[in-house]
Amino acid sequence: MQPVTFLEALQYAHSKKIVLPDEFYSMDLKTRQMATTVSFLSSLEQIETVIKAVNKSIADGGTFNDFQKLIAESEIILPKHYLDNVFRTNIQNAYGHGRWQQQQRNKAKRPYLMYSAINDSRVRPSHLALNRIVLPIDHPFWLTHYPPISFRCRCTVIALTEKQALKYGITPDDQLPEVAEALDWSSHPLQFGELESLVDKKISASSLDKEYLLEQKEVIKAEWTASKKLTSLFAPMDDKTRDLFDTVANTVIPLDPSIRPSAIRTFLDYVQGNDAALTTYLSQPSISLADDVLKRWLTTDIAAIQAVASNTASTVVGSATIQQVVAYEVGQTVQLHTPLLMAEGADDIVMQVENAKGLGIDLEMLNAGNGVLFPIGLSFEVVSIEAADGRMVYTLRALKN
Repeated sequence: MQPVTFLEALQYAHSKKIVLPDEFYSMDLKTRQMATTVSFLSSLEQIETVIKAVNKSIADGGTFNDFQKLIAESEIILPKHYLDNVFRTNIQNAYGHGRWQQQQRNKAKRPYLMYSAINDSRVRPSHLALNRIVLPIDHPFWLTHYPPISFRCRCTVIALTEKQALKYGITPDDQLPEVAEALDWSSHPLQFGELESLVDKKISASSLDKEYLLEQKEVIKAEWTASKKLTSLFAPMDDKTRDLFDTVANTVIPLDPSIRPSAIRTFLDYVQGNDAALTTYLSQPSISLADDVLKRWLTTDIAAIQAVASNTASTVVGSATIQQVVAYEVGQTVQLHTPLLMAEGADDIVMQVENAKGLGIDLEMLNAGNGVLFPIGLSFEVVSIEAADGRMVYTLRALKN
């Protein structure tokens, strides 16, 4: 297949609407496919300058150093590692789209695609698990796993003839690894306005196991529904929240580039006390597959931030942010169904958590204030309940697995 031309890549890059970060993170995935932003910038003018520099690099075949010089000339200050992320992610998105368009035009001759991951020390295990997967170009798998599938993804897809596909071996559906798409960084080139009808059409025409494909369809629908639900639960971003978002992102992304923007948004809502909608949702039983998906995302998101900013104190003391403590009894085992923020305050109820080292997120490590945010799923034993200085002190001991 001919290489993707800069014109095909540039056409896609120019077609994307430039938006502010809070608007971008509030979009459903269908709309997000045709939008772009830069998290650390708060004005459309600055974001447009950066994106235009990326597009110029695509058109001119420029390097990262060329891009960096353009940004420096614009007097926009961004960390080098973040500029590198912006540059490489947008380049990959643009060329991924151009490659998909070519493969669609040529699919009569090359009706199969093979996922190709770069097997080196930097490849993510989840991406390497997809390496050498061979499937028909119209298989539903490519709806969610066409690269780039996450931030700075370097993977690609190779178009194959039927003879080549048979030589490599077509991957059976029951042998596809369970690797979820990083939806917040998603840039799949398909436009999903008719997602359900498109999937239904492919299923009806497929010779593969229909029951399995229908299950996959339900998974896809659940992920899209979960994405829309998640953005609806976030509190609106004001200037203070946007500044804090940038601060936290600038801290965690260099440590783990795979952390989703929604992970930071979830974290901030709890830190700033804007968690009412999220807490209410998490406290309710799941009634759909989309609920299960979203709750798994929220649990994974908080855990990802915890991994790079774990608290180091063995005992954590703070005001209680959950009302249920008044019903606690000594000897009772308590499990968190929502994140629990422990921070200094003047409340009448104080919680003291023992055996807590490494179990929560230290806000100070992220320049997000003082206190510890404990994630979903932790269990505690109520050790004592005492009155001291006019306040009720609940002492809990974290139960480690």
